[in-house]
Amino acid sequence: MTQIAYSLLGFVLAIGILIVVHEFGHYIVARALNVKILRFSVGFGSPLWLRRGGPDNTEYVLAAVPLGGYVKMLDENEGDVAASEVHRAFNRQSLIKRTAIVAAGPGFNFLFAILAYWVVFMIGVPGLKPIIGRVTPHSPAAMAGIKVGDQLLAIDGRAIRTLGQDRLYLFQKALDHARVRVRVLTPQGQKQTLWLNLERVNTAVLGNGHLGAALGFYGWQPTWVPRISEVEAHMPAAQGGLQVGDLITAINGQAIASWLQVAKIIRAHALKPLRVTVLRNGRTRQLIITPKAVKVSGESVGQIGAGIKAPQLPPGVRVVVRRGPWDALTAAAENTWLMSRLTVEMLSKMLFLQVSPKSISGPLTIAQYAGDSVQTGFTSFLMFLGVVSISLGVLNLMPVPVLDGGHILFYFVEWVKGSPVSEQVIGWGQRVGVTLLLGLMMLAFYNDLTRILG
Repeated sequence: MTQIAYSLLGFVLAIGILIVVHEFGHYIVARALNVKILRFSVGFGSPLWLRRGGPDNTEYVLAAVPLGGYVKMLDENEGDVAASEVHRAFNRQSLIKRTAIVAAGPGFNFLFAILAYWVVFMIGVPGLKPIIGRVTPHSPAAMAGIKVGDQLLAIDGRAIRTLGQDRLYLFQKALDHARVRVRVLTPQGQKQTLWLNLERVNTAVLGNGHLGAALGFYGWQPTWVPRISEVEAHMPAAQGGLQVGDLITAINGQAIASWLQVAKIIRAHALKPLRVTVLRNGRTRQLIITPKAVKVSGESVGQIGAGIKAPQLPPGVRVVVRRGPWDALTAAAENTWLMSRLTVEMLSKMLFLQVSPKSISGPLTIAQYAGDSVQTGFTSFLMFLGVVSISLGVLNLMPVPVLDGGHILFYFVEWVKGSPVSEQVIGWGQRVGVTLLLGLMMLAFYNDLTRILG
């Protein structure tokens, strides 16, 4: 199956699940409060599948455009209501009941995220031991005294078993420009307590998701020795004379220490001859290899048709962090809270131009990540669903008319003034809301296309 097919499958599956979760929140709370449900639709437009059922003969619909959904309730504002059923109309419900029904959609998004993280944390999250592999000079990490080879033991008293385990917590602390207490084990076996000062962290770098670059330290990674283990026939590597067993030592005079360097240079030099120096049977040889141009996610990159074996990890470096049911539930709730808070803070910083809006992703990027997570496995896909579910929950709670948060805003105004908001105000608010959402969608699509086209 191609990457495009995986992306399409992952996107449709993820969006379908999360739409059902969101709309089911509205549906189940409305039913519990005795509001009549006329239709539960996944998608918009013409029905592809329709079934009626339940005591109210509710229509359950799967529609043609799978980019949303809705729950249609009995409402006097949308048509005539029989006198015998007026008490079950949505508009006749108390303010607190209407608010509960509207808030239930985003609420179920957050509950689903907690459930997804809970399952993942009990199954186990794989990673590498939190050993520092690189420290950037003059960075917060370097100023704190963190050194290459140190192993992280705890952050603010929170035990650390893998480097990415407390990424969200560190991200939040960096946004808060706080000081973090770090407990490390040195290569000499000594335990030290260090203070990581994040007062001057670059918020713009954080906005792009580069936590390591902002803090100044990176986890240990195995060395990908550039010794060739595979050469494809009729590809530039074979045509240029590269052989299995060759060790690449330089390209265009630049010394090579890792296969990652090789891959980066090759990708950037499509259709451009490269002078490749290799060590073969103890002798140095010079080869000329011209990478062919291939399209990857819409971008033209170089390929030569050669590869290496993945490096073997030393014993004890790989770690799987598993939690018991209660510990996993606590961690899942905390993870959901931290991710929600981070999403709100990043959105607010974008509004005040403290973070670049380039970090907003659209459906194309989401589809790409969905495809990657589907290929990686069940736990990766669950983690992906958790992240997107939180984003949908936060987005829907924004006080923008046409979103759930906009309705809640109108209900708040109604509570303050003691009477419903006028239809004229609601109409103008919805026009503004649609305009804002269209602008946000256009920005997201633009960012997606910019990433794809490089």
